[in-house]
Amino acid sequence: MAALLLAATPPVHAFTPALPTANEALFGGKPGRFYMFTDRDFEGTKTTPWEGGAYGFTRGPKRLGGRIVLTKFHEGIDIQPLQRDARGEPLDDVVAIESGRIVHASKTAADSNYGQYIVLAHEVEGAPVYSIYAHLAAIDVAVGQSVARGSRLGRLGYTGDGLDQRRAHLHLEIAVMWHGEFESWHAANFTTPNKHGRYNGINLMGLDVAAFYLAQRKNPSLTLPEFIRGQTPYFRLQIPASPHFQLPDRYPWLVAGDPGGARSWVVSFTNAGFPVKLEASDEPIAGPRVTWAQPSAIPYDQATRSLLAGPPGNPQLGLSGRKLVELLTWDPASASRPEEGT
Repeated sequence: MAALLLAATPPVHAFTPALPTANEALFGGKPGRFYMFTDRDFEGTKTTPWEGGAYGFTRGPKRLGGRIVLTKFHEGIDIQPLQRDARGEPLDDVVAIESGRIVHASKTAADSNYGQYIVLAHEVEGAPVYSIYAHLAAIDVAVGQSVARGSRLGRLGYTGDGLDQRRAHLHLEIAVMWHGEFESWHAANFTTPNKHGRYNGINLMGLDVAAFYLAQRKNPSLTLPEFIRGQTPYFRLQIPASPHFQLPDRYPWLVAGDPGGARSWVVSFTNAGFPVKLEASDEPIAGPRVTWAQPSAIPYDQATRSLLAGPPGNPQLGLSGRKLVELLTWDPASASRPEEGT
């Protein structure tokens, strides 16, 4: 499946993405002028923190054990507009961060909380990586179209649930794909229709895109695989080997050591759940298990968006973690009807 995806992407070259709009305040050390703020109402106090537009656990404050913790994960970055017309409508062009091919263009805003969005496929050292451009006011490209770095894709907007003109922005992600047979997994787990095929946001895991931009700005020779492998792991899961586990073949630069004869795999993740290393193991196991996690001052479900569960000091596989393992090793032949209400 991965080979079919790669065949549709441009020839291999260095992945050195540009910013997707003219807003370059990220590089000027002015995050308040780069990220679009969120509206926060916590314990009766209303604020508009720019941090809510950054990647990571930047939203959803909760008071836990006498401390305030942000527990809601934001998978991309929200870039504020530089230009508006007299009515306040944003005018900023959105451009391709790198050359690639349009693999998905959702022009019906109600079909996703991303609103109108585009997915662009790139080839990075033999592996498919995707950039996502969401909340667009207009889309000017079509599926199957090849685009060059810096070419116009559409216009920044505020389509999607919960947005208004005041908070118009571009939501950007750089992501990897979990599984090529996502559509059958979705059909087995949800009663709602999947209108985005394998390019559904559930199947695309975003990395810390701003951190990558800043790291590559500091070191232009830094590659995306090097950046990913350099991220600090937060926990490791060991899962039984399966012919349906596609990550090692899809992203060979994540594999450490010799993958031959693997009887299980140890996958290292960030706290957000982005994979940073795959290690083959000759240990047979009956089912997935947590082999290690960083110490946490708060319950693991709050620290990992329920990928882990359990109190500090006793990490276990959480509800979201079990679903992720199921997706990672999904066998379409095992598909069955979803339970009512899932």
